[in-house]
Amino acid sequence: MSALPHPLPVLEPQPAPAPPPPDRRVAFALLAVLVLAVTGGFWIYRSLARNAAAEQQAQALRAARRVPVKRGNLQISVRLQGTLRARVFANVVAPRLTIPENGRSMSLIRVSDSGSRVRRGDVVAEFDPQAAKDHLDDTRDGLNNRTNLVDKQSALLDIAFFDILKAIDAARAKVDKARWDLKSIPVRSAIQAETFRLNLEEAETEYDAALANLPFQMQSQAAAQGVYEISEHIEKLHVARHEGDIRRLTVHSPVDGMVVLGYQHRHDGVQATVGTGDRFSPGAPILRVVDTSTLQVEGTINQSEVEQFRIGQPARVRLDGYAGAEYPARVRSIGVMASTPGRSQYFIRTIPIEVELLDSDHRLLPDLTASADVVVDQVEDVLLAPSNAVREENGRPFVYVLKGQDTERRPVTVGRMSGTHTVIEEGVAEGDVLVVAQ
Repeated sequence: MSALPHPLPVLEPQPAPAPPPPDRRVAFALLAVLVLAVTGGFWIYRSLARNAAAEQQAQALRAARRVPVKRGNLQISVRLQGTLRARVFANVVAPRLTIPENGRSMSLIRVSDSGSRVRRGDVVAEFDPQAAKDHLDDTRDGLNNRTNLVDKQSALLDIAFFDILKAIDAARAKVDKARWDLKSIPVRSAIQAETFRLNLEEAETEYDAALANLPFQMQSQAAAQGVYEISEHIEKLHVARHEGDIRRLTVHSPVDGMVVLGYQHRHDGVQATVGTGDRFSPGAPILRVVDTSTLQVEGTINQSEVEQFRIGQPARVRLDGYAGAEYPARVRSIGVMASTPGRSQYFIRTIPIEVELLDSDHRLLPDLTASADVVVDQVEDVLLAPSNAVREENGRPFVYVLKGQDTERRPVTVGRMSGTHTVIEEGVAEGDVLVVAQ
């Protein structure tokens, strides 16, 4: 094995020479330049943004809607939601009959169209009268039988009365004969004379008894006749009741108004408008006749607002289903008891209120949803501006007043406010044109 007689020497690594120390003045200069550049850029950006915002605001002000300040009356109103209901109406139900099948359902064979106008007394519904007619025929047959019995009993009583009169006549004849026999006493024996006296006394007693019994017999016969006549009268009432059933199966409108058909749940679970062929139990509702000239908005107000409302306050009613439809109205009644609406919390209470319409047209229908703006207060002869023309900054209101082609920001003092207008007490004059916020 070979070996190196003289191994190579191992060189130690030498450290890298240290960099020369940086010049501090150059570093500070670079940092200063960087700070100045950033600061300058920020101020340039801020200035440009401010100018752009100002220009944008100026363009918005120039393009905004302009409204002059006017002098007038400010009405403070409260809006309530409700439903149109008729104050005068009549519910029409299936008739209640007196026939034995009065609990059974009846078939509707005729009904007025929903929305049609009817007068009082017009036919609005009719039910199948066949069952009632069949029973009426039976009761009329029973009445004929009762009448025949009365006639028969009257004839029998006449015969019985004639027999009574014959018995009285026979008793009188017996008295007369006894008196004639008594006149022959002078030629008769004492026994025969006494027999004649006894016969006369007996005949007179029988005759007097027959005469005394005559009123009682007449009363007895009259009572017997009365029993049959009462039975006949009861049957006449029976017939009259069922004749009334026939009339009630044709239903007439009790008031003038418009027909509003009801709804009925069918066997398949579908809720459908009442129509011919439907069956109704006695007393079941069929339709309603409403006087559309008495429509009113029925709604509720919160208990905290009730002090603002008074009967007779003017209002404007608007229909949710007709844009632009507006009608004059007034508060007609305010409830005296509060209630809990639906499933609201127990501490929420509302009070019913009715607002009657003073005008109407063909668009007004029952059950339409509507709103009523009730005027609860009014300020007269004040300067008015649209509420969206009044701006606020740091709690201080101001407006933009148009001056030629430019606008002037002007602080103002405001007063009462409504949902659309605000009273300007100081800061503007009548005729000043304000810029309205978009």
